[in-house]
Order: sequence, then structure tokens, then C-alpha cells
Amino acid sequence: MKNAKAIKSKKIILFNQKQMCCGCEACVSACTKQAIAMESDDYGFLYPTIDKELCIFCGICKKVCAFQNVFEGNEPKVCYVACNKNEKQLGISSSGGAFSAIATDFLENGGVVFGATLDKESNNKTDGERELVPKHIAIHELKDMVKLQGSKYVQSHIGDTYKEVKNYLLAGRRVLFSGTPCQIAGLKAFLHKKYEDLLTVDIICHGVPNADFFKTYLSLLEKEMGGKIIDFEFRDKTKGWKSMIGKATVKMKWGGVKTKTVYGDESSYYNLFLKGLILRESCYECKYACRNRPADITIGDYWGIEHEHSEILSDTKGPYSVEKGISCIIVNTADGIKWIQKNRIRLHLVESTFEKIGHKNGNLYHPCTKPQTWKNLMDIYSKEGYIGVDKYFYKKMGMQIYFKKIKNCIPRNLKNAIKNYVKSS
Repeated sequence: MKNAKAIKSKKIILFNQKQMCCGCEACVSACTKQAIAMESDDYGFLYPTIDKELCIFCGICKKVCAFQNVFEGNEPKVCYVACNKNEKQLGISSSGGAFSAIATDFLENGGVVFGATLDKESNNKTDGERELVPKHIAIHELKDMVKLQGSKYVQSHIGDTYKEVKNYLLAGRRVLFSGTPCQIAGLKAFLHKKYEDLLTVDIICHGVPNADFFKTYLSLLEKEMGGKIIDFEFRDKTKGWKSMIGKATVKMKWGGVKTKTVYGDESSYYNLFLKGLILRESCYECKYACRNRPADITIGDYWGIEHEHSEILSDTKGPYSVEKGISCIIVNTADGIKWIQKNRIRLHLVESTFEKIGHKNGNLYHPCTKPQTWKNLMDIYSKEGYIGVDKYFYKKMGMQIYFKKIKNCIPRNLKNAIKNYVKSS
């Protein structure tokens, strides 16, 4: 009986402060007794909790925490301006289609590709409706790649994908795993050894809001539109790569389907995300917002391309177009270089530098600064839900929001004509 009491009195502390946990779920995946589960706090962010009845106090969960224990020693080896040669893939991508080019190589050669998607899951209600849930999935065919393309401004649920990656690797399959830097680091810590058939790709990450916050934002849009959102694109390039515009596909109550353009500059969610007001606490302390990247390859938007490589934009009909989108690629490991050397045919590439890419990608040097209003905003969300957050945003914006709405109503060709007139006068 004494031993039983002694065991029950033991305690493993996964983190002392919330900024020490990035939510990568490596500890959940590594636990052989399924004693760890992700649970939501008052603000909707998920954190691992341990069931003392199931825990055997082996300490594996502590060892696989890359965020607390692992130093990333990778340094940029070579950097590129990049654009996918496949026009169809380029059109669907958020920027220059670098990810889809890499994924195509794996899918055409019998490999498996993991990445974030907005998965349609049952809401467990009797109405049979399905909700969009940000989560990591595996795909095996080119036709499914669209599920993983495009930006996702929300943290995805890893689930069992780390375990799935390991099983595929042990079976001799090639695996591409893409995600935020902390998710890549979590996978590497979980695997605990290098696998020749694994290639990892991380993104230049701004930080992540949580899935519950995003879900309630969508609910607000649904009320405004009078229907159920069945698909959502965070970045739609119809009006150009640089336009921060989303698109919601809505199933109306009478049965029809319509789309709603979501202008980033007048959306509370987009504004709060881009200003770093609704991110996970660990994002403000992110150890991966630097030169030392955990993935073989880092990809992102090549913001500031006009200043850093104006020479390749002289002919707008060429492959490097600010209308179509342009990616940056940072190669961090020998495996990354190996992939580039074998697959240059898939991409238009021009060599660049880390410094040039970093001029307009500040998160390559430092994480977002935690604003003083963060707790106040999160408390509003906890007490009043997303409606309270939306009201807070519009109150802060004041009359500015009406000017933005008017600006977004002006046809694009008229805007361009006005800009050209101002430049010439």
C-alpha cells in the first residue's frame, strides 16, 4: 500500500509556464501508455495534461520536448527566389508554389506527404453538418494535394501523424512532412533518429492562433451570411499575390452555394493575427524565429522581392510575377541540397541570400513581440466569445473601417489607373 501511495504522489511537470509549451504534441505521441491528452485552457489553446492513473513516470514525455531541450544547429546553406513551373499548381498556391513542387516529387514516386488542412469533420450534432478543423493529414495522390496547399493562419492538430510517419519510414516509404518549425522539431524529437527517406519542410512562421478561436470566427461569418461555411481559403490570389484576401464558400439555408470575399484589412481575425495579438504564448518566445531552422528546407513568401531582385521582375510576362506569387527557399541541410539538385527542373530558381529574404520576413530573426493588450483581448474572448472580440476590434478601428470598406469596393483596374496617374503626375 505504501508503494501505491508513493507512486501516486509522483508528479511529472511538462512545463512550468505556458510559454514553454508550443503544443507540438510530441509528448502525446511518445507516451506508450496513452496517459497524455491535449486539453483546452480558458483561451482555447491546447496543452498536454497527464493522467496520473495511467502514467508510469518513465519520463519519455520530458525527453521528447524539443522546444525545451533541443538546440537546432542548422545554418542556411543556400537560398533561392523560387517559382513553380507548373502554372496550375502555382495558381492554387498562396505564393510561388514551392511546397507543391516538392510534394509532387514525393507523390509521383510512391511517397507520402503530410501537411496541414482544413478537414471537414462531423460536429457531433444531429443536423449532420460538418465543421472545418485544422489538422495534419497524410496524402498519397496528386489529386489530393490541393488539401495541403495554401496558407493556414491557425494551429493544426498533429494527432497520430508522427506515429504514422514512423510507420511509413519503417516500411521503406519516402515521406515529406511539412509544418511549422515547432511541429518539425517535435517530429524529429519523437523519431529520435535520422531517416534517409524523410524530408522536412517548415514555413517562415508568424505564430499561430488556436483552432477554437478560428472556429468561432467562422461561426460569426456564418451568422452574417445566413449559411454554413463548407470551405475557407486564407489567401486567394484572384486580385494578386500581395492582396491579403480570403474566400469563404457557404452552403445557404435554402440549398444554394455562394462565396464571400473576406478582405483582410476589414476582418477582425486577419487584423488581429497579422498584428500578433492572438497568438499562442510560446510564439512570443519562439526559439525557431532565427537562422537555426529545424527543417531541411524552409519556405515562405518572398516579400520585398521588388527591392531585392528587381532584375528578375523587369518582364512581367516571365515566371517571376508579383501577380502570380513568388516563394523564397532556404536550404538548411545536406538533404535539402540533395533534393534541390535532383528537382531543379520543377522550379524556376534564382540564387539569393538569407539577409535579402529576411529584410521583409522579420520572423527569420525574431518572434512577434507580445502586445500588452494580449491578456485583455484573451479575457474578452474567454468571457464574451468571438462576438466580444469582434466588437473590440471594430471599436478600435473606428472610422478607419469604413474607409477600408469603401476602398475595397473600388474596382481593381480603377485603383491601378489612379496609382499610375499619381506616379506620372
